[in-house]
Amino acid sequence: MTTSKHPRPAALTPLQHRVAREIVAMVRRDNRSAGHHLSKLQLARAIGTSHNPVEAALDYLARKGIARHEPDRGYFLARDAGALGAIAKTLAPAGDDPLYRRIVDARLSRRLHDTVTETELMRIFGAARSAVHKALTRIQQEGWVERRHGHGWEFQPLIDSVEAYEENYELRRALEPAGLLGRKFAVNAEELEALKRQQAFMAQGGYREMTPAEWVDLNARFHETLARWSGNRFMLQTIKRINQLRKVVEYRVVSGDPELRARQASEHLRILEAIEQGDRANAARLLEKHLDGARRAKVRPDHFVATAR
Repeated sequence: MTTSKHPRPAALTPLQHRVAREIVAMVRRDNRSAGHHLSKLQLARAIGTSHNPVEAALDYLARKGIARHEPDRGYFLARDAGALGAIAKTLAPAGDDPLYRRIVDARLSRRLHDTVTETELMRIFGAARSAVHKALTRIQQEGWVERRHGHGWEFQPLIDSVEAYEENYELRRALEPAGLLGRKFAVNAEELEALKRQQAFMAQGGYREMTPAEWVDLNARFHETLARWSGNRFMLQTIKRINQLRKVVEYRVVSGDPELRARQASEHLRILEAIEQGDRANAARLLEKHLDGARRAKVRPDHFVATAR
């Protein structure tokens, strides 16, 4: 039995880093125990990537003592999910890079133009080119900046104001409950059980250990799964896009109010229970109430004020 197949590996690429983070997040939200088999095929499908970055991420986790590799059998979890808080914080996209946070704050407070160059950001933040490039690559993976064909980078639209955040909830209140009532709505039983398990874990105390990034991803997964069950491809595309646009603000919101995660997880559970009982009308009412409560709790001016300089 070995802990890693490669004694001196190269540093993780941004993609491999993201995959490692998502593997840890999946293990934590499903509350897996030591010994759980980490299937490369299943992980690649769940994360939406090829086998190679999954292999590199698993090897990294083995080097960190999170996983173990057994020849001809694959990778297995070496620790219980509850013991993975430290590694989750290390891998968290919004918490381990001060420059990333400064760019987020500058963008939310409108102190950065729509188009920037790496040289400009080096001057504004007093950072090295390598650090600026690393932060921009991460932001590009999150979907809110793109490299321009000619020169520089261009920020994409974000939910970056109180008005935009309010409009986000108005649109979602109109769409998401309607999706539960649509004629093509169909529940995937396996996904339902997974969502119930994840939300129960959060509501029963897991929220205290989850990083903001993990909770934002888990919350997005809940709403996107309901949208997919609607059977309406445009519903799903719209909810995915909205989640992408609000992600940066959501990191800040849940960082400032961990108890909000517990309340929302409990509300998610009640919605899932109504769906499981076949009472879609009640599920739609609960979802509308949930979204309205989230709007009241989250739409605040201080979420768009810079917090780091």
